[in-house]
Amino acid sequence: MNRHIFRRLLPQPVANKGSELRDHQANERTFLSWNRFGLAFAAMSLALARLDIIDNIFNRKHRDETAAASKASLDPNSEGTVSNRQSGNSPILLQYANDHVASRVCQAISIWSFGYSLARYISTRRNLLVGRYVPSIWGPVFVTLGSLGVFGMTLKLG
Repeated sequence: MNRHIFRRLLPQPVANKGSELRDHQANERTFLSWNRFGLAFAAMSLALARLDIIDNIFNRKHRDETAAASKASLDPNSEGTVSNRQSGNSPILLQYANDHVASRVCQAISIWSFGYSLARYISTRRNLLVGRYVPSIWGPVFVTLGSLGVFGMTLKLG
């Protein structure tokens, strides 16, 4: 029984009539290209998250000065209520929230790219074995729109 399962996991030989070999190698290159794309977005996600931490450390002095200025501008009778203190820091907190969103979108594109590459590789291989090819339309469209969205978000944050 174990041999039967092991044989199913191993690739089966394919007859090389015409361009079979080239087609299967092109499918593998496309699979690896989608994985490289997913790794690039994973690295971008990690970089955005780490840059947020570094920016937070280096801009601590600026945040403290902004908080002190907003506290000094408060009405002397209010004695610095919590809502007044938070309103002085809201633009800074909003900027960090946007950085976090851009990082999460990059993570989502990365995960989607890995999943799409595997699904596309398997379906293309299956179609090539029966002698047909179905071109991909929506996968590249979604990735392009997602990439442009992340690019736009990072430009807006900068």
